[in-house]
Amino acid sequence: MQRAIEMEGVPAVLVTVDPEQTWQARPSRAFCPAGFKLGHSLGRAGMRELQAKVVMDALDLLVHPIEPGSIARKEYPEYQG
Repeated sequence: MQRAIEMEGVPAVLVTVDPEQTWQARPSRAFCPAGFKLGHSLGRAGMRELQAKVVMDALDLLVHPIEPGSIARKEYPEYQG
């Protein structure tokens, strides 16, 4: 006999460059790399180290959650839009 597996949902983090639009949608977790342009959610093409940092910072919200509906923001000086 198999036991039923209870799931409350799939944890997710939205990475956004438009926090105003994102706030209206009220996702459970959102991360905004401050100052990034549309199309550069993780940084410009070829910026592998920066992209990895942004992904890791966003995933950190799964371990250290923020209040639902709020948006975590972080500056990345190495990004020059």
